[in-house]
Amino acid sequence: MPYLVSSIIAVVSAMIILFTRYEADDSTITGELDRLKSMFVTVDGFVNTYIQSGGSLSNINFEELDKAGILLSNMEITPVADTISSTGENKTTTTFPSSEVVWQIIPNIDDSSSYKLLVDMSQDRGLMSKAIFSESFSGREFCEKMLFGTFDPKGSEYIPNDKDFGSVGNERDGIFVCIVFK
Repeated sequence: MPYLVSSIIAVVSAMIILFTRYEADDSTITGELDRLKSMFVTVDGFVNTYIQSGGSLSNINFEELDKAGILLSNMEITPVADTISSTGENKTTTTFPSSEVVWQIIPNIDDSSSYKLLVDMSQDRGLMSKAIFSESFSGREFCEKMLFGTFDPKGSEYIPNDKDFGSVGNERDGIFVCIVFK
């Protein structure tokens, strides 16, 4: 009888140790999502400032925001390869300092009262550690609820011929599009 009781105690103890020791640490993903939220707010704030200063959503991109002096001075603007439009404008991406998340804004050709925002977090190891959760949570909470936008989890890179983002992505690639209405 003592052998049976001690065996049960040992098994229960081992299970408790196993379940508590290998519990996922959510502090990294929580911190990364908080940073992503602040970046969403900042990008939308840039757009609001641009509109209030007389800018138009029909030609919005990070190059225009930079020319208008709206972006932070330590943000890098990078032209997307092979996207020089007929007006000579480059479609551009940007990143925030100390972040691997890439942002791209383009006009919404279907609705002039909105813009499209591509969020590429595929290079951010913290967010990609739980890619499906990160993409879904960001789309629902930041795009839809916070910015009152439309979340497109299948959004993908810019296609110059279509003057739009593609739709060949999936819910775990770390890339999505948010359509934000103003």
